[in-house]
Amino acid sequence: MEGRLICALLLCAVAAGSRPGGSRVSLLTKAELHTLSEELLRVDTGVQQPTLNEQGKTSGAATRDLAANPLFGSVPAATMDKETVRLMQSLLDNYEPQVTSREVYTNAEKSEEDQFLDALMRTAVMQTLERNLKRKNIISGSLRTTLKDIWFTQYKRGGSRVSSSGFEHVFVGELKGGKVAGLHNWQNFRKEEEEGDLDYKGYIRLVDLNGKGKIIKVRFVWLNQPKPVGSIFVGVTPELEMALYTACFLAKPDSRCPVKLNNKEFNIQTWSIKLRGKSVIGSAYPDI
Repeated sequence: MEGRLICALLLCAVAAGSRPGGSRVSLLTKAELHTLSEELLRVDTGVQQPTLNEQGKTSGAATRDLAANPLFGSVPAATMDKETVRLMQSLLDNYEPQVTSREVYTNAEKSEEDQFLDALMRTAVMQTLERNLKRKNIISGSLRTTLKDIWFTQYKRGGSRVSSSGFEHVFVGELKGGKVAGLHNWQNFRKEEEEGDLDYKGYIRLVDLNGKGKIIKVRFVWLNQPKPVGSIFVGVTPELEMALYTACFLAKPDSRCPVKLNNKEFNIQTWSIKLRGKSVIGSAYPDI
């Protein structure tokens, strides 16, 4: 994979020194990334927090089930009724889990994507991100177009069929080579638990964002396939989560990107995929 960002992705500047295998050059400094992430959190409306039942502490090498009950307890109705949360929910059933299965991309699904992107761009979070990226000459066009390109462009992932996208990998999850790939979003984790398709096995690490959400590293089985280690944001709005990933992907791709939320410092890791002359998101997740 290559971390170089190009003009086709609406970037005005290319990170000097980018090279195959991943860029280590950042278009924003650590201080700027900290300031931006805290500003995004400040303007975010947030959601009422779900309750978690973490249960037993485990490790990626463990085999015992240390959680007899689901990770998610109750989720306030107001949280699920939030526009961006509700519209993201409508996207979660649009994808084939197996990376060897071709995606069927209907007009109804395209419309759901557009509604979700329109709602994202109405939020103060995405408007703040767009202003910052333009001020730093990281994008020249609309952020909405960039989001559509990097998150929803479909591509092949380990097979001969177009079967994946950044959004599907990060927010929904995929099955590849007998294991779970991606699935870093709390909404789909909760949905799959409720439907009986995901078995939570215990947590590895937990970071509390002081009432603004949590990051939890977990072990689980989804659709009978294991995920020994996976990290997810919990109780974070779709706009904030996607804004953080997008900022890191554009400013510091294929790297550990330093961010700060409510004075808690951690990293976001992004990976890019080179596709027909542009870079799109291969993966993104909180690295704790």
